[in-house]
Amino acid sequence: MEFTKEKVDSIQFWVLNVASFLAQLTIAMVNLAMVYHLRGFFHLTADKIGIAASISTAAYLLFCILLSPYTVHFKPRNLVETSLLGMAVSVAVFASTSKIALAYASLAFYGAFMSLLWPQIEGWFSRGKEGKQLSHVSNAFNFSWSSGVGVSSFVAGVLVERSTTLPFWVSVALFLLVFLMIATSSALVPGIRAMKSEKEENLASDKIDESTPLRYYCWVGVIILYTGMSVILTIFPLYAQDVLLISESLTGLLLLFRGVATCISFLLLGRFGFWHFKKRYIFLVQILFGLSCLVLTGFSSMLSYGLFFLLFGILFALAYAQSMFHGASGSINRSQRMIVHEVLLTVGTIIGAVLGGYLYETFSFTLVLLSIGTGTLVVVALELIVALAVKRRIVAFWGA
Repeated sequence: MEFTKEKVDSIQFWVLNVASFLAQLTIAMVNLAMVYHLRGFFHLTADKIGIAASISTAAYLLFCILLSPYTVHFKPRNLVETSLLGMAVSVAVFASTSKIALAYASLAFYGAFMSLLWPQIEGWFSRGKEGKQLSHVSNAFNFSWSSGVGVSSFVAGVLVERSTTLPFWVSVALFLLVFLMIATSSALVPGIRAMKSEKEENLASDKIDESTPLRYYCWVGVIILYTGMSVILTIFPLYAQDVLLISESLTGLLLLFRGVATCISFLLLGRFGFWHFKKRYIFLVQILFGLSCLVLTGFSSMLSYGLFFLLFGILFALAYAQSMFHGASGSINRSQRMIVHEVLLTVGTIIGAVLGGYLYETFSFTLVLLSIGTGTLVVVALELIVALAVKRRIVAFWGA
C-alpha cells in the first residue's frame, strides 16, 4: 500500500495524539492512586507521601538531563516503546510489593523510563513545523494529554474506592496497549518507521536557529504553574479526605473540572494566535495564578474550590502552551528544547510535592496556598524588573 507524505503525516498525527491521551491518562491515574496507596497500604503521613511522590519526578528530572546527549542518536519511536514497557514493569512491581524500599525503587525506575517518553513525543510531532502549523500540532497534543489527565482523575477515584492496587493493574494493561499501537503503526506505515534520529535529521538540514528569548519567561511560568498542579494532585486529595471530608470519587470529580477547563483552553489556543510572541500574556497568566491562590485562602467551600480549579485549568493551559510553543519555535534541536521544558515542569512538580507536603503536614493547606501565591507574585515582580532592564538596554543600544 502506497502512503503519500500527507497520509503519513495524518496517520502519525492521530497515532501520537491517541497515544498521548492514553499514556497521560495512565500516568495521571498511577500518580493519583499512588497517594491513596501510600497512605492506605504503607500508612505514610502527608509529608512522607510528598517525598515519595517526588521520587519518580526526581528520577524523571535526573534522567532527562543525563540521557539528553544520547537520545538524539535514536529514533523517537524506539525510545517511546522502551519507555512504555519500562513503565509497565515498574508499576507492576510497585503494585505487588509490600516492602517500602522496593516500592521506592520501582518509583525511581518508573520516573527514569518516563524520561524517554514525553521529550521524544514532543520533539517527534513538532519536527519541521513552525508558526500556525506548530501551534496546531502542539495544542492538539496538549488537548490529547490533558484530556487523559481530566478523565483519569475521576476513573482513578472510582477504582481506588474498590482497591488501592486496582488502578495500577489497569495502568499496566494501558501501557502495553499504547506500546502495541506505536509498534503496529510503525510496522504498517513505512514513513513512520523511517523517521530519523534528530542528529541525522539536523545533519541533512541547513536550517539556522531562530529561537525567541521569550522562552525564558515562559519557562519560569511553567515552573510556577506546575508547582500549583503538584499541590492540587498530591496534597489536595489528602486535604479533601482529612478536612473537607469528601469521598475519593468526589475529589476526582473536582479535579475533572480542572481537566475539562484545560482541555477546552488547549482547543481554543490552537485556533487563535493572539498569544504568540506576546510578553504581556505570559506575565498576566502568572499574576492571575498568584492572586487566585491568595484569594482562595479566605474560602473553604466546595464551590470556591470548584471555581479555583476551573480558573487554574485555564491558566495552566496557557502557561504550558506558552512554554512549549516559544521553546520550540525557531529551534533546530526540538527534542533538546522539550527536555528543558520537561525538566523545568518537573522542578515545579517536586517543589509542589515536597514543600506542599511539609507545609500541609506541619501547618495547614491555607499556608500552602499563601506560600505559593506570595512566592509567585514575588517571582513575577523580579521578571518584570528583568524585562524592563532588558528593554532599556536594547533601546539604549539602538539609540547610540
